[in-house]
Amino acid sequence: MVQMSRRRSRSALAAIAVTMMVIAGCGSTGGEGDDTIPPVTPVPTIAGVGALPAVPSAVREPVIVVRPPVNEDGTQAQLIGEIAQGNRVLMIGDSILASTSSRYGNHMCDAVVPLGWQVAVEAEPSRFVDFGNRVLDKMLRDDAAAEDDWNAAVVFLGSNYGSNALRYEGELVKILDRLSPRPIVLLTVTEYRPNYVEVNEVVNRLGAGRANVTVLDWKTISETPGILSSDRLHPTDTGRRVLAESVAAALGPSPAGIGDCLRSTFRNDSAVGGNSTTVLGRPSTGSGSTGSGATTTTTVRQSSSTTSVPSGGGTTTTPAPSSTTTSSPTIPASTVATTTAAPTTTTTAAPTTTATTPPPSTTTTVP
Repeated sequence: MVQMSRRRSRSALAAIAVTMMVIAGCGSTGGEGDDTIPPVTPVPTIAGVGALPAVPSAVREPVIVVRPPVNEDGTQAQLIGEIAQGNRVLMIGDSILASTSSRYGNHMCDAVVPLGWQVAVEAEPSRFVDFGNRVLDKMLRDDAAAEDDWNAAVVFLGSNYGSNALRYEGELVKILDRLSPRPIVLLTVTEYRPNYVEVNEVVNRLGAGRANVTVLDWKTISETPGILSSDRLHPTDTGRRVLAESVAAALGPSPAGIGDCLRSTFRNDSAVGGNSTTVLGRPSTGSGSTGSGATTTTTVRQSSSTTSVPSGGGTTTTPAPSSTTTSSPTIPASTVATTTAAPTTTTTAAPTTTATTPPPSTTTTVP
C-alpha cells in the first residue's frame, strides 16, 4: 500500500468553517422541530425605478457557507482528494449518517458523486462504535482487487455511546488501524448529553496523532440553529444537506474517475421501527441505491448559478432557518456563491429513545 503523508498542525485539523448570515428573518412557520421555511416574497419592481423596499412580511433566509477544512493556524488543510489513490470512499456511521443515504434523502450522494467519488454509505440506526469493525469485516477484504478496494473513508460513530471511554477508544483505534494508511475523515458528535464530551475528546486526540486523519467538527457545526431537530441529536433536512456538503468540502474533487452512488450493504433500519420518517428524515422505499429513496416530493428553489468544490477550495452554500451563529468571521453577502432554499415539504420530529444494556454498565441507545 502506498504510504501517504499530510501537512498538519500540532493538533487535529480544525472543523469545516460554518458561517451563518441572517439576511433578514422571521423564522419558520411550523411548530417545534419543524424545519420548513416559507417561500421568499418576490421584491416588487417598477419599470424605470427599480426595486421597492422589501415588504415587512417577507422572509429572507439565512445562509450557511460551507468551506474546506483549515489547520489551526488558519491555512487551508489538504483535501482528501489530493492524497487519495483512487475515487472509492467508504462511509461508516449510525442514524445520523444513515439519514443522508440513498434510501432516505440521498443528500450524501447528491453532494459527493458530482465531485467524482464512488461512495458507499454503510450506516444503520442505533449502532455503537463496534459496528464500524463489523462493516470492515465485510467491506475491507485483504484479497480485494485494486478496483474493488477503498481509497478513502468517512467515520461517524459515537452518537450511541456506552459511557466507557476506554472501550470506545479501543474500538475506534481498531477501525482507524484497519483503514490506514487511507485518508480518513473522522467526525465529532453532538454533545446532546454531558458525557458525550468524552467521545469528542477521544476523536480529537486520535485525529491529532494520525497524519492520515482529518477531524470534521460536526459538534460545532450542529450548534448552528436550524441544523438539529428538537431532540438536539438528529439533523433536520437542512442539517442533512449541511452534513453532506461539509463532508464533500473535506473530500474535495476525487483524483480521477467517474462518481457513482454505490448500493449499501448495511441497510437495516429496524431499530427505529415506525419512526424511520422522523428519525431518518424520509420514508424508505427499501430498494435502489442511486437517486432519492424518498416517496415524498420536495420543492427546491435554486439561484441561476451552480456550486461545486474546486480543487483549490471554494464554497458551497445551503440555507438554515435561524438566527446568527458564527464560527468564523462573517462574510459579506456578495461573496456567497449560491443560495438554495430549504424544502417546504419535509418536517423532522423527535425520535423515541430506547434504553439498552450492551457490555458497559450504563448504556443509552438512540436511533
